[in-house]
Amino acid sequence: MNSTFGFSKANKYKNISGDLKAARFLLIDHVIETKKAIPFEKAAEITGLDKLNELIKKNIVNLNDNNEIAYLYPVATAITGHSVRLQDGRRFDTLCAIDSLGCASTFNMDCEVFSFCKDTGASVNLKILQRKIETALPTTNLFVSYFDNVGGGSCCLCKIMDFFQYEKNARDLLKQYENDGNMYFWTLSDAYKAAQMIFNN
Repeated sequence: MNSTFGFSKANKYKNISGDLKAARFLLIDHVIETKKAIPFEKAAEITGLDKLNELIKKNIVNLNDNNEIAYLYPVATAITGHSVRLQDGRRFDTLCAIDSLGCASTFNMDCEVFSFCKDTGASVNLKILQRKIETALPTTNLFVSYFDNVGGGSCCLCKIMDFFQYEKNARDLLKQYENDGNMYFWTLSDAYKAAQMIFNN
């Protein structure tokens, strides 16, 4: 497993054009409001076909098997157990633990994270205020796993990107990835730094 921050998706969202950023947020806002994946044709109406195809090509959003926009990192269109409430009151599920931590950067506002420990099932609750983790329950000594698939969409790998309460148990669960350079395992503090790098826009 890796521990450094020089991975492929850093600045992925920052480096797209202003028009594509605006199109991305039109889709994100639509999903947060409707709680549903967006049929391709409807998404094309919202953003324009050229912009939608470019977002898909750059893996900014991804399609599901029903040809719907269903993966709009960090926002999920299904119940995942990782949930975020923004300062403006909107609440939605995210695709994984790292995506939850990235919401403060994505939306540029304070937020609260509601999740769980992958090993014990214990509730995890984080408050991110002014881009800092102010409180973390049950403890600030949490650990987070992340798999980077070299710049592509990671929706199929979200199930292994989680919070862990105990380092030993987490490492035991993740042993199958210990020699994989794309697998990262961090303290909560370092995971939050990584999430800021990924979702800075």
